[in-house]
Amino acid sequence: MIDQIRSTYFPAELNQEITVRAISRETFFEVTGQISDQIFTSQTDLGLYVQPIAPDAPARILSRQIPYEYFAFYNANDEPIGFSVGKLTDGITFFMEWSGILPAYHRQGIYSSFLKKLLPYLQELGIERVTSNHMGTNRPVLIAKLKAGFVVTGMAVDERHGMVVWLTLFLNPKREAGFRQAFSLDSFT
Repeated sequence: MIDQIRSTYFPAELNQEITVRAISRETFFEVTGQISDQIFTSQTDLGLYVQPIAPDAPARILSRQIPYEYFAFYNANDEPIGFSVGKLTDGITFFMEWSGILPAYHRQGIYSSFLKKLLPYLQELGIERVTSNHMGTNRPVLIAKLKAGFVVTGMAVDERHGMVVWLTLFLNPKREAGFRQAFSLDSFT
């Protein structure tokens, strides 16, 4: 059923030259292996400790049966220019775990266009909230997410990333109304 719903949303054109496709886990890691070092500064280059992945990690991840969604963005030459991965963390929450777009393709509306395709798909699956976390200094992504309707729902300090801002987008209006009623400062202005 999920495959059928996914196929009505993806592949999708994000603009005249960029297409997003739902891809397999294997293809996702192939794409990220090709381009992630062009997008992100490695943690070791930042002087941060990087724990090696245990050899049985993929088996442990798959054994949990948490559905992941893998996407890659391709240019008109069918070259990968970005990616996104997320997972269902409980019955109603989708966590946007990791995304990146090559610098040459920044500020072209690709990520915003992707969100416009992804969010209705997740809503049709019954997801009620979408979460993500970002380094507090990653202004471009924070701004894009806030413009898309995400709200700040938490902050943390992480030894790997420093200050991290948690964002949530409510796809269920009742859940959003409850959040706003409990935590909004609008009544104080």
